[in-house]
Amino acid sequence: MHIIPVIDLMHGQVVQAIQGQRQHYRAIQSQLTDSHALLDVITAILQVYAFDCLYIADLNAITGQREMPDHLPLITQVMTHFPALQCWVDAGLNSTEALKPWLDTGIRPIIASETLADIETYQAMRNMAAHSILSLDFFQDGFHGPDHLLTERSLWSQPTILMSLPKVGANQGPDIEKISAFKNQHPQQAIYAAGGVRHSADIQALIQAGADGVLIASALHQKQLTASDLAVFAQ
Repeated sequence: MHIIPVIDLMHGQVVQAIQGQRQHYRAIQSQLTDSHALLDVITAILQVYAFDCLYIADLNAITGQREMPDHLPLITQVMTHFPALQCWVDAGLNSTEALKPWLDTGIRPIIASETLADIETYQAMRNMAAHSILSLDFFQDGFHGPDHLLTERSLWSQPTILMSLPKVGANQGPDIEKISAFKNQHPQQAIYAAGGVRHSADIQALIQAGADGVLIASALHQKQLTASDLAVFAQ
C-alpha cells in the first residue's frame, strides 16, 4: 500500500480541505506544527514518517482566478529543499498550454477530470506528459468530467486516483464501495483512494477493497496515524 500525504495550498499557506467546498477552506490546524508555511508543514510530516511522495493541490491554480497566482515558484522551492521527495501536483490543468509551465519542474502532474472539457484535451495533455496521473473526481452530485473517461479504462493512467471530494475532511470514512466496485471491474488497474481516511482501520478497509494506494491528510494532522501504523501498511 502506497501512502501519500496531501497538502492543500491556497494564498501561499497550507489549508484544511473540507468536502471540496473550497470557498470555506481555512488555514490548517495541525497537531504536527503550529505553522501554516508549506516547508514547515512538509518538514513536520516527514518527521512522522519518511514518505517518498507528496500530493499538492494548488488551489489558486485550481480555482482559476486571475488575481490568485499559482504556487509554481513555491512548489519548485519544495523540490529543491526535498530532492528525494516526488511531488504530484494538481494545478487545475485544463489544456496543453496550462500544462507547459509545469513540465520542466520535475513534478508529476495530476490531470483532474473536473477540469476537462473533452476527451481530446485530455489525450493531448497525456501525450505531452505521459507520466501524468488521472484523477477521477466525484462530488456530491456525482462524477465531474467527460463521461467517456469514466468508462474507458484504456484512457486511464497507472495509477489512477479515485477522488471522493464529499468525503474529504468530513470524518465519515472513505468510499469503500466505490473503490471495491472499480477494482472488481478493473482488477489490473492500480487504484489510489482519496478522501475520508480517519485512522488505520480505514486504510485496512481500503486494502481489503483492493486499493493500491491512499492519499491522507486529516488523519496525519490529527495524529490518528502513527509512524508504526504507516510502516506496517507500507510493507
